[in-house]
Amino acid sequence: MVFDGFFIFHLIKELNQELEKARLEKIYQNDETSFVFAFYAKGSRKYVSLNLSPHRFGINITENKQHGALTSQFLVTMKKHLEGAILESITQYETDRVMILNFTSYDFIDGPVSKKLVFEAMGRHSNLLLIKDDVIIDTYKKMFFDEGRQLLPQAKFEFFPSDKKSFESLDYDDAESPKDLVDQYLGVSPFLAKYLFETKADIRLVKVKPTRNLKTRKDYVFDIFKETDEKVYFDTISEMMDHEKEEKRDRFLSHRLFIDKQVAKYDKRLAQQEMSLDEAKEKLENKNFGDQIYQSGHPLDEKRSSIDIGDLHIVLDPTKTLNENAQAYYKAYAKAKRSLNHIVKQMEQTKEMIDLFHEFKTYLDFANHDNIKDLETELIEYGYKGSKTKKVNKKQEKKPNIIKLLEGDVTYYIGKNSLQNEYVTHTLGKKDDYWFHVKDAPGAHVVVTTNELDEHILRKSAMLAAFFSGMRQSSSIPVDYTLIKNIKKIPGVPGYRVTYRNHQTIYIDIDEEKIDHYLKNV
Repeated sequence: MVFDGFFIFHLIKELNQELEKARLEKIYQNDETSFVFAFYAKGSRKYVSLNLSPHRFGINITENKQHGALTSQFLVTMKKHLEGAILESITQYETDRVMILNFTSYDFIDGPVSKKLVFEAMGRHSNLLLIKDDVIIDTYKKMFFDEGRQLLPQAKFEFFPSDKKSFESLDYDDAESPKDLVDQYLGVSPFLAKYLFETKADIRLVKVKPTRNLKTRKDYVFDIFKETDEKVYFDTISEMMDHEKEEKRDRFLSHRLFIDKQVAKYDKRLAQQEMSLDEAKEKLENKNFGDQIYQSGHPLDEKRSSIDIGDLHIVLDPTKTLNENAQAYYKAYAKAKRSLNHIVKQMEQTKEMIDLFHEFKTYLDFANHDNIKDLETELIEYGYKGSKTKKVNKKQEKKPNIIKLLEGDVTYYIGKNSLQNEYVTHTLGKKDDYWFHVKDAPGAHVVVTTNELDEHILRKSAMLAAFFSGMRQSSSIPVDYTLIKNIKKIPGVPGYRVTYRNHQTIYIDIDEEKIDHYLKNV
């Protein structure tokens, strides 16, 4: 599914027809990244699924009435402010990938109060923000920056800055390539831009016809695909989106549930460790209490229940002398200081595990029935109950089921999970081969054997790395590349985690036709 601004433009029209003036009865959280909103509209109950996952982000009316019992602070805040409110309308910010759900709630004192739920459908940067009077009440993802846009409660809300124009004012005279359309107009994806540039269609007159290409498994709001491709049509955009989610939910469901459970477990552990860290930092003040006791001038052999030094009130153990109390405070300080390093190390390990399972979630989206065993092998190490298989001698173990592409004298090796990535980089890769990986996101290691890295090989390798990554739904995707000899394993962590130097970065858009051509025999 290509969830661009044009897709959203027509989805909003559909949602407003069904949900305008609906009352929001309940909000549920299914898993870490998905919510269900139960509305009562026009005499019936309608359920809306909202997903913030980098790979399945979107919002649609759903026929799946099942909902989870997960809780989070953001869910609690949404329930407090929005349950019982009326959904006045859904709007789009200009023609960007931003949907605004405009609510009115009623307060006994203030009367009608307007609030907004802003859904920024930005792939791995997707976010959900609750806004009142242009001030953030709460946000799903919280981020602080030294300057510019802040994503924190009580911060002033601002939309993503952009100098692009609305696609409703699209002018082909200003474009020499599909990329020009993407660069100049909000909400135009590379997928849509290619079609528009070739057909010069009037974007305002395109007829909505939700379509799935059965060959590429891609969905769009109108039939943008080749006439020769096998396709299926849907009555509504929501029906098409719901059908896609059900398909993805059914594939490897047990793997996905296990990964989600592990992420929730480590998120909870990290929250507990953060509390322990705060408590340890507070106990560092014990050194000051000990210092103040010695500096007070009171006889150190006397016993007191407390001591006041200026504005500082120090509670003491009345069964101990001042000297013993001071020493006890010093011991508590030393213990807190020692525990700080331990807690910080524990937090680093927990964050590593959270990142690891987020990577597993990315790799699961690339998996098929031929290579799911590689991913399953990794999950079993963390407690996943996989299908029973015969134990195989290590010398007889099958090699990871990587993708290998041949093009003349050039060979492309692609790993689609951690096990395959380690194999591609450290077993198949030679020191003068080239290595590609999307920047700052989980994804495939792509190793290329070639005598010369020309423009075609560079762009093909980068596109493959971008396609098999957590950023595949984005545009202008950054991909780092360097020689294998510049890749280093990180001591103490799995081999697919690496550092690298002397690298360069290329920004690439995914061309679906080229990807289909590259992978047609895989």
